[in-house]
Amino acid sequence: MKRTVVVVVLAVAALGLLLLFAWQSRTAPAELHIAQYTVATETARLTEDFGTLVATLQAAWRDTERPGEAARALEERIKTSPERIASSAAQVLGSGGQNSRIRNSIEGLTTTVEQTSALTSGLINDQSAFVDSVTYLRETGPAIIQKMRDTGLERVAADAFQLIIGTVDYATPETSIQEYDLRRLLVTLGRDQRIDGNMPGDVEQLRTAVLTIVDTKSTIRSKLAQLAETPIAPSATGVGEAVGAAYRDAVAAVERARLMLAVYAVVLFLGVGIMTYRLQGSYREINRANRELATLNSSLEQRVVERTDALTGTLANLKESQVQLVQAEKMSSLGQLVAGISHEINTPLLYLANNATLLRERVDLMKEFVAACGRAFDIRVEQFKDRAEYQAKFIEALRSVKLMLRDQEIVTSLEEAGDLVRDNIEGLGDLTQMAQSLKDFSRLDRAPVASFDVNAGIDKTLVIVRNLIKHKAEVHKFYGEIPEIECSPSKINQVFLNLLTNAAQAIEDRGEIVITTKRRDTDHVAIAISDTGCGIPEENLAKICDPFFTTKDVGTGTGLGLSIVDEIIRSHGGELLVESKVGKGSTFTVVLPIKGAQNAEPADELNAAEPTMFDESDLAEAV
Repeated sequence: MKRTVVVVVLAVAALGLLLLFAWQSRTAPAELHIAQYTVATETARLTEDFGTLVATLQAAWRDTERPGEAARALEERIKTSPERIASSAAQVLGSGGQNSRIRNSIEGLTTTVEQTSALTSGLINDQSAFVDSVTYLRETGPAIIQKMRDTGLERVAADAFQLIIGTVDYATPETSIQEYDLRRLLVTLGRDQRIDGNMPGDVEQLRTAVLTIVDTKSTIRSKLAQLAETPIAPSATGVGEAVGAAYRDAVAAVERARLMLAVYAVVLFLGVGIMTYRLQGSYREINRANRELATLNSSLEQRVVERTDALTGTLANLKESQVQLVQAEKMSSLGQLVAGISHEINTPLLYLANNATLLRERVDLMKEFVAACGRAFDIRVEQFKDRAEYQAKFIEALRSVKLMLRDQEIVTSLEEAGDLVRDNIEGLGDLTQMAQSLKDFSRLDRAPVASFDVNAGIDKTLVIVRNLIKHKAEVHKFYGEIPEIECSPSKINQVFLNLLTNAAQAIEDRGEIVITTKRRDTDHVAIAISDTGCGIPEENLAKICDPFFTTKDVGTGTGLGLSIVDEIIRSHGGELLVESKVGKGSTFTVVLPIKGAQNAEPADELNAAEPTMFDESDLAEAV
């Protein structure tokens, strides 16, 4: 006994180690490779966008031009880069230290990008105000000077001319004009009281433009220098290196596990070979003992065979007759159910197919829109020698995307696609409910006796016969609080199926079916199925459970349905009660024990092998 326990423990340990190596040596998931590639791409793009942004702002400052929408687009893309990088980096999992390094590098990058975004936003606003002031002096300055001369302010006009010329020169990167000289001219210009009386508004705007240029020039230079020194590239490189290190370690761990698996497999193979060699000796001893036993048993087996041949023939004839009778009833029920189920399945399939066609049209439209967006964002500034040409090309591409968004009604198409998907989900839910009910109702692999929820079983049976009942009757359910019972669930579902089918067939035009469940006493539950059909004559009540008895037309019934129902109920230790009035309807009450039959006679062998009136293979062949 101890040896057996040791062998079992060693075998389980060897198998567990093999499974561990196999699990560790599995191929790294595609999401890991995609995440590493995405992080590398995003960090490289972030570095490139930052360099382009700095170059754009410096060029605009050098040429005394507004930064433009391109700079703001670059700022926005840089601002959202950490979020995309963090989302991809979360897919790369390494050791605790590696995860901490990745997290710290992403936090550092996020902080740097936030500071850069705030600095860039203020710099763009300052440069825009600076250029607007220079433009105002160039375009409006001559008119103001001429107006001063027309009003006789020749001296003031000369000072204003000197101020405007000096300020415009001061606005250039390379200038010899001093800030002090410009402020002195402003003071001189403000001393003349005649200016405020003749043209106060023009001179005030002139002063504002000059002060804007004088006050912001040094600020812009300082911010440009600060922006150029921002460590965006080192931070992005740090994130890429941290993620790359975790990725490489993950791939290396898989390779190590594969090597260990190969070595362990060789060792395990040698061990199995040694054990096989030792087992061969044991098998030879066992075979010798078996041959001796076979010689002793041969005479006994011959006598047993002779005595059982007669019984076998009789039993085979009886089974053949029973199979033919039950099969006839099975195929009768199966034909009715398959016709109804096919109709129930066909309806959601039709609108699922129609919705799929409409969804394909929306997907094709979205492909065109995404392709247009891709073409727009594939435009790079380095592809053009002239920056104005690049800006014009980029703006034209964005305009085409905007027109497509408006003309093709992309947002409306997405909303319609969402509605179609919701409709498909509802249809699939109906199909899933039907398929689950069929599976629960017809499966053969469940235990012969198990706990069974009667109310749930009735609901699943109603799904199966829904198409048969819905055109004939309205179902009313009055479920009581009853405990689960011990029974053969598939056989009890067969009882409900036959009784509900008979109730629907008993109703000629339109009627009602009432299902009531309650606890009859401490040990039994009662299930009553009532209909408003034609009813059963009193002289037939005693014969309805007899095999082959039927009141239906020839060819429409086998007369075995209620016979099988009664046999199933009696095999469970229950009873079937019938109440009926001609022209009023019938009530079939099934009484079943809660804890299962104690001394009830077992069901015949055929019924034990056939828990339902049909099985999954019959459904597959019929459909």
